[in-house]
Amino acid sequence: MKKLPRQKSPCGDCPWREDVEPGQFAQEKYEELRETSRQPEKIETVEDILGQKMFACHQTNEGFEAACAGWLAVEGNQNLAIRFGVAVGAVPPEALSPGEDWPPLFGSFAEMEARQARRPDGS
Repeated sequence: MKKLPRQKSPCGDCPWREDVEPGQFAQEKYEELRETSRQPEKIETVEDILGQKMFACHQTNEGFEAACAGWLAVEGNQNLAIRFGVAVGAVPPEALSPGEDWPPLFGSFAEMEARQARRPDGS
């Protein structure tokens, strides 16, 4: 079984880290990324669940993306593709929780976005 490319821990400027300065990415980027995380109000069909995307680490290159470690630890267990990956051995179960020496992470995408997204006015 091919392993899912993933970061093993949050990078130094991972937006999932509570200790990272906000404003790294524009609000529009978070709007795109929102579909990678829990949105029960948007699920209407099985395809909505099966089509959920992965939140890739922003330090990986397009076409060679690796899953963000912070996202996996906070939201990964809500992503059906990731849960399937765990079931078939492509994702180790320990990737779905923070490591012992990790910095504090936001508890959800909504919490992370509320603090981290740079607004159109630059704030």
